[in-house]
Amino acid sequence: MMKKIYLSLIALLTAIGFTSCQQDDLDANTGYLRIDVETNTYVNTKIAEDYNPKQIALQIVDSKGEVVESTDDWETLEGKQFRLPAGIYTVKASSNGFDGSESGFEIPYYAGSEQVTVETGKEVTANITCTLANVKVTVNYDQSFIDAFQSATATVTSALEGVNPLSFNMGDDLKPAYFPVADLTATISVINHAGQSFSQDAPIKGVKARKHYILNFKVAETGNIGGVNVSVDGTETIYTFTFDVSTEVSTKLGVEGANAWSRVAYLEGSILSSKEELDPASMYFEYKEASSEEWQTATATFENEKFTTKITNLTPSTEYNYRLAYSKEGKEYASDIATFTTETEIALPNGDMDDWYQSGKTWYPVSENDYNISGSFWDSSNPGTTTGAGALVNKNPTQGNSDIVHTPGGKSAELKSQYASAFGIGKFAAASLYTGKFNSLVGTNGAKIDFGQEFASRPTALHGWFRYTNGKIDYRGGNTPEGVAEIGTDDLCSIYMALAKAPHQLDNTKTSTFFDFENDPNIIAYGQLPDAEAVSTNNEWKEFTVTMTYKDLTPQTQYYLIIVCSSSKYGDYFTGSTGSTMYIDDLELIYGEPATK
Repeated sequence: MMKKIYLSLIALLTAIGFTSCQQDDLDANTGYLRIDVETNTYVNTKIAEDYNPKQIALQIVDSKGEVVESTDDWETLEGKQFRLPAGIYTVKASSNGFDGSESGFEIPYYAGSEQVTVETGKEVTANITCTLANVKVTVNYDQSFIDAFQSATATVTSALEGVNPLSFNMGDDLKPAYFPVADLTATISVINHAGQSFSQDAPIKGVKARKHYILNFKVAETGNIGGVNVSVDGTETIYTFTFDVSTEVSTKLGVEGANAWSRVAYLEGSILSSKEELDPASMYFEYKEASSEEWQTATATFENEKFTTKITNLTPSTEYNYRLAYSKEGKEYASDIATFTTETEIALPNGDMDDWYQSGKTWYPVSENDYNISGSFWDSSNPGTTTGAGALVNKNPTQGNSDIVHTPGGKSAELKSQYASAFGIGKFAAASLYTGKFNSLVGTNGAKIDFGQEFASRPTALHGWFRYTNGKIDYRGGNTPEGVAEIGTDDLCSIYMALAKAPHQLDNTKTSTFFDFENDPNIIAYGQLPDAEAVSTNNEWKEFTVTMTYKDLTPQTQYYLIIVCSSSKYGDYFTGSTGSTMYIDDLELIYGEPATK
């Protein structure tokens, strides 16, 4: 017998005209709304501890969309009258405490609504039927199937992103599952009594609410998906899928999702099932641009039951197809075709350092238009000496320079270390240029800075030009580590780059201010200009490339690009030389094959 829940909500409007106050109500164009509830329940289901689908929440909503009355349990309104102005109202009812957006066992979700017009002096009734608003799935294993396999799991996956798949293991107490309304895929994975395993997928299309999908698994001589039987009882439509699963294992290959960069991709695949021994040396990958007809091959490396390969020389922002394939002695197999799209090679904003804009007293390396729209991708130490208490100093250690440039006709970034003071209070200020945002001053002790700007691609190196004149260190902060940057030694400049999972917050009032690239779990990749190259360039432009080393090649949901340049490497400790000046020009990001540890 079909199981369902049927809830009838009767909204009864009664015009009562026997007393003077009731007559006043009629004159004021008002009436009464009474909620009477009737239920006919045909469901006998064990409900999860924190959720009772048979507790129906109710809302009365006017024509403006405003809720005039609500309750978490409609029984609290039973027999109660509400005086309402004449008009159109919608009565909404649904299971309380759940909106049907998640998957789970034994969590049906019921909903319904009805519109009612309240007229002065008239009676109106709204009948609401709450029906199943998510999708019910049950799984059955035929006895012949149970006898044929030592284990089996049916996994049902929703096409909606973020909805958890649910598994039905043969031998377990199989409970009904519920999914939000979307297409489904059923995957049956079995291991026979010889220890061989395989799986097959079956899409379930056109999924709608109030549908009950029963998945029956039985043994057949060949592996196929049988027909669909449909029966209708007036409330639910039942679809019965019969899966005929062969006890003889077939050979099937599969691939995982690709780790695609802009010019390189890492592929992975495996043997899902095999009726024979396959030679790993005869396994390979095939790939091609999605628009191309011709496949290219890549050698597969076999390790830990997985086949992997790296394909290079790809085109950025391009869709590719790929598959795992096998060929030996006339036997050929291939996985289903999968797809990936290479990353876009995003250019570094204002990498040529030609754009500069002054806001108040502070110079920023950005055009006026970009500054007004989205702010500056770059920032510097300038806010520390031009805003707040620093406004008394009114110096911009970092600013544009049109005289000393690598590319004629443009500008470079000039970073000049200096001692900044006002009213007898001063600090050594190393000029800096970085992707991120100057956060705030911390009294006269230092500043808080957020390093990193959100970035959608994974570069592998930073290329550019710098020109550096260094002086002897004449200021040394009290928190400078022992044994480095002693008074009278040559100052060093600094250029480093990192890719992080989140912005890096620096507070240089603390003792430890430098990045711990190696041990910081937030850092995905990093690279820096060696000290041997961070010295005077004798008034010449010097080309440089900072290559990042990736600690983890796994794709992340977000990336933050960190680039920092400083005319005094230990400026975060208020240490350096007032004779040091650095120029930066023509910065660009390099994309290619990532270097790893």
